[in-house]
Amino acid sequence: MNRLTHRRSAPVALGLSLLVAIVALPALASPVAAGWRDYTANCDVNLRASASTSAAVLKVIPAGTTVTTSSEVSGDSWSADCNGTVAGKRWYAIVRIGNTDVSTLFGVTQVYAAAGLFRATGTLAGIDVSRWQGPIDYTKVKAAGMSFVVAKATEGIGYLDSAWTTNRSQAQSAGLAVTGYHFARPDLNPTDPVGEADWFVSQLGLSPGMLVPALDIERAGSMTVAARQAWVEAWLAEVYAKTGARPMIYTSPAFWKTYLGDTRQFADEGYTVLWIAHWFVNSPTTPASNWGGKGWTFWQYDDCGTVPGIGGCVDMDLFNGLDLTRVTFGADFKVAAGPASQSVEQGGSGGLSVSIDRDYFTLPISLTVSGLPSGVTATTTLAPVSGGSTSYSFSVGSTTPVGTYPVTVSGTANGLTRTATTSLVVTDGKPPTVVAPFPRLYAGSVIGSTTPVRSSWSATDASGIAGYALQHQVDGGAWSSVSLTGPLATSAVESLSFGHTQRDQVQATDGVGNASAWTAGPRITPQLTQQWSTAVRYTSGWRTVSATYASGGSLKYATSKGVYATYTFSGSAVSWITYRGPNRGKAAVYIDGSYKGTIDLYATKYLARQVAYAYNWTANGTHTIRIVCLGTAGRPRVDIDAFVRLVR
Repeated sequence: MNRLTHRRSAPVALGLSLLVAIVALPALASPVAAGWRDYTANCDVNLRASASTSAAVLKVIPAGTTVTTSSEVSGDSWSADCNGTVAGKRWYAIVRIGNTDVSTLFGVTQVYAAAGLFRATGTLAGIDVSRWQGPIDYTKVKAAGMSFVVAKATEGIGYLDSAWTTNRSQAQSAGLAVTGYHFARPDLNPTDPVGEADWFVSQLGLSPGMLVPALDIERAGSMTVAARQAWVEAWLAEVYAKTGARPMIYTSPAFWKTYLGDTRQFADEGYTVLWIAHWFVNSPTTPASNWGGKGWTFWQYDDCGTVPGIGGCVDMDLFNGLDLTRVTFGADFKVAAGPASQSVEQGGSGGLSVSIDRDYFTLPISLTVSGLPSGVTATTTLAPVSGGSTSYSFSVGSTTPVGTYPVTVSGTANGLTRTATTSLVVTDGKPPTVVAPFPRLYAGSVIGSTTPVRSSWSATDASGIAGYALQHQVDGGAWSSVSLTGPLATSAVESLSFGHTQRDQVQATDGVGNASAWTAGPRITPQLTQQWSTAVRYTSGWRTVSATYASGGSLKYATSKGVYATYTFSGSAVSWITYRGPNRGKAAVYIDGSYKGTIDLYATKYLARQVAYAYNWTANGTHTIRIVCLGTAGRPRVDIDAFVRLVR
């Protein structure tokens, strides 16, 4: 590569242009058969029956067509205008066009085309130069299909290539990717690799958008292999420390094996970009265990190619791929996501707008979203993004817990991961869950033409309950509002008329204003059974007395211990109506044969139509209540005025 030591005369007349040289190289795609290679047409190409310009043209394939070749052969001289004037004597024997065999298309096993009209599939073409190329018209170089230029910048300590700054600026202006290389002189500076590195960095002018810089190591000096490895290590480390870029390494297979011990140390340390010099072969030999399993990145395959815009020989190179991002210094990207915060109700939907700010970065970026809470499902996925923006939509489940969740959008490409964080605030979008009103008879109340009933209800909600509303209905009529003691009251006492079907319904509102549907309780009908009903049975010892204050105008009483009365009924609740006073005693209460407690009917004054005891069930059933007089000393009297039951 070093034009101080390489030939300086005009290039040998090879008859092949740059493009001819490129296409003499293997494609990166796996061959269908041994020796088969894939190439892409740089321009419209004539396919001929033989390797001769006088042979019949079987077909003209357009630029961009992929062909598969079985071999390269010598034939008639040819010339063509294909991204510049190209000429030569080499031809490709083509066995496949696209995915179709030529035997299917033309009935022959192979057809022929001028080799210089193709490029290896899956590569980018480039050159490396120094002052020995003289003035270069980079506009023509670019037009000839070149994508990058590596130019000599420095050598040893103190030497600056006189064309470096011009080559760098003019190549950049023409739209070519550019970097510089340092010609290492461990033979001259065996103890000062850092000095050479510092000199290179001081003259390089590395800036974002340039390719990573290069170390050209092809002078051995007299040091040992271990010392030479240490020299290279020190140079690389110094450039990395000063620039933040890991340089590529230029070498030949033989030099690396002989003078660097075929070490893979540098590939394993992260210096993964190998620029291999191996001329006039179908594929390069890659040292150091295929460069630590990473293969070659740049390949200098010819030391004397011809390129429009350059007056003489020039080194020819290929990049292993179609995107230079991974070898571009400062190639980076940032991920932004918006909005910064969004509130979505349970059961609602939201989304993120994702934008990517690229700095010399053209590879697709894989995007992922993490941090979404349980119950949130994506309605779209984030595929690799080649452009600058995309979007992501999601649905919040009705069971997703209320809260604030940090959501992270991650972009990953070329070994880089960049993130952006937003907040998803899941708000209460669900109405409260309501337990329907449940009506109960209760002790301590008084009946008249109505019976008091206490209805109770409840509700739960993640945002808490802000208030309730209660409505009442009689005999299927209109609903009417019932006043509550406060907005958070969970029970209400109502007076229900005997013989009429009645029902309550409740609505709850949560702390953020979500109102539930009205939730209705059971239909109930209060029924009054007087003490003289045949449904009430008495043992001997009970007496009837008329009383205007009694329900129905009379009641029964007993004073003897063990005397009892039973009431068998169908319903979901029952209450015992009695009379209290200074001379009233105690009674034992049994429900369906099970003792429930002793009721003391004593009061400092006389009280009529008192609900002394009540019992409730959740559904209708046939039940029996038994009242047993206990004959309390000094006040033995126990009264039965009536029974009230609720029928669902």
